[in-house]
Amino acid sequence: MPASGGTHGTTEHLSTYLRQWMAERDESERGLARRARDPETGLALRHGWINQLVLGQVTRAPELWRLRALAVAIGVPVRKLAELAAAQYLGIATAEITVSEEETIVVSVPPGITQEDRERLVRIVEDVARHMGS
Repeated sequence: MPASGGTHGTTEHLSTYLRQWMAERDESERGLARRARDPETGLALRHGWINQLVLGQVTRAPELWRLRALAVAIGVPVRKLAELAAAQYLGIATAEITVSEEETIVVSVPPGITQEDRERLVRIVEDVARHMGS
């Protein structure tokens, strides 16, 4: 991984991430649903929808309120879940480059790119960010 903390492309899917997160914490869908409430709309996720997501049976990208509710429930930034959803539902892989403690850059990674080219892309974005901050 580059010194900046950049990643080489998000290809993991939201369903896989959530399934692994729940397994690592021995979390139930019902338990997760009890905490999954969107702070902006007050809407809550139902355990049945969470079950469908975990099983990969949700056929379209979740609405933003659902991602916010899920992010609150599992304690991750909504941006992370949006990137995972983009990978799963839109086939868009991303690379995230940390510019500073307060700033990150997320770029779309072309499909089929090699690991070497991903690393090169991260270095190029790091260089651009460094020059823009000078």
